[in-house]
Amino acid sequence: MAYKNIKSKKHLIFISEQPCLICSRPDVQSAHIRYAGAGIGMKPCDSFVVPLCIDHHREQHSMNEKMFWHLYKKDPLVYAFFFCLQSPDKKIKSQAFDKFRKFFE
Repeated sequence: MAYKNIKSKKHLIFISEQPCLICSRPDVQSAHIRYAGAGIGMKPCDSFVVPLCIDHHREQHSMNEKMFWHLYKKDPLVYAFFFCLQSPDKKIKSQAFDKFRKFFE
């Protein structure tokens, strides 16, 4: 079953309340994992979001994104899935397994 991209202000607020995945700073932005798929110049579904402080978010966008995550030894998809399972947005939570299945098979 194909799912449309979910846009969820509730989930983005939830993510921004978490500490930065890299340095644990509390001043966080919701950072989309662009390589999770959406097409060039488009943001992926809000399911594919992790918390990054403004400095790390800027750094994420300044280089090859997969290299950014490799340098910090983090798999953002694992974290994004974890946050989806805890999301206050029922649609994000209910579609989490289907959204992430292809990345973990």
